[in-house]
Amino acid sequence: MDLLRISWNAVIEYCEDLAEKSKEFKPDIIIGISRGGLVPARILSDILAVKKIGIVGVAFYKSAGETSEHPEIIQELSMDVKGKRILLVDDVADTGKSLVAAKKYLEEKEAGEIRTATIHFKPQSTFKPDYYVGTTTAWIVYPWERHEVERDLS
Repeated sequence: MDLLRISWNAVIEYCEDLAEKSKEFKPDIIIGISRGGLVPARILSDILAVKKIGIVGVAFYKSAGETSEHPEIIQELSMDVKGKRILLVDDVADTGKSLVAAKKYLEEKEAGEIRTATIHFKPQSTFKPDYYVGTTTAWIVYPWERHEVERDLS
């Protein structure tokens, strides 16, 4: 398995590029997909000056490279998104299934316009985010998951 290790400095630079690409959207709320999208969502909220942040928990990966059959919403959103412009954020669009599940969930909550942003996009993903910065086929190791990935691969 090819690993692409990302540093904290690179994450900041990627998020700055991602904010630049998405700034014309002007979201009311940024929602991070837990767990991978939490850090990028917080950084984007800082750069884009969007103070309202939500979290939706999606369980899909069991370990590095191993998924469940279907993503499952495991943490409900704790805010009203009806009619709001949402920027839905995750770290990577790998299979795309978590993004699809989270977007559908927000649509059921009657969110207004929903756009998606990820740091990375993988060409095999079934879902292409509206905004992304990098493209790779490698397994990405972000700094917030280093220990988890090391445990999974040992």
